[in-house]
Amino acid sequence: MAATRKKTAEGAQSRAATGAKERIEQAALTLFVARGVDAATTREIAAAAGVAEGSIYRHFDSKDALAAEMFLAIHTRLAALIREAARERRGIAEQTRAVVDAYCATADADFPLFTFHLLYTHRFLPTPEGADNPVDAIEDIIKGAMTRREIMRDDPGFVAGMALGVVLQTALQIHYGRLDGPLSRYAGALSTAALAVMRPQSR
Repeated sequence: MAATRKKTAEGAQSRAATGAKERIEQAALTLFVARGVDAATTREIAAAAGVAEGSIYRHFDSKDALAAEMFLAIHTRLAALIREAARERRGIAEQTRAVVDAYCATADADFPLFTFHLLYTHRFLPTPEGADNPVDAIEDIIKGAMTRREIMRDDPGFVAGMALGVVLQTALQIHYGRLDGPLSRYAGALSTAALAVMRPQSR
């Protein structure tokens, strides 16, 4: 009985800790996007999460560590989604549409998190050694298409930058209120534009 009560108590504590961590991350995300990582304070994050300020440090070494962990999670998840989308399609046209759809689905599911990733990519690069990233995933797709002679040969990094820019700049336009969301409403046009900058070869 005592052992059972102990396990039950430990389980409750674990769930409470997980819930607090999630609330901290959500509060931090809202503040980071609205005010910036540097401007947001741990006191504000704690207040928004409904926890004591010290609770933040039970889960993260610092505010920057919190931001970095959140960034890396979405960064590597996007890379995995891109590779999965491309792996299940044949040909650069189908792969492009699948990758654009993956980006749009991610953005639509949690636009603040997607925006955070977009706004702070420069801050948290390069990624830790061994961690995958969306740009490498896109470049690999482009290299494959060039090898198959589906698109014109060029610097894969340059082409990846142009193709990604089509999608990411549109997301920024939504963030700044210049376009109405969700991002998925533009998926067809984004796929067409991204494919066009890769310069498909006529067959």
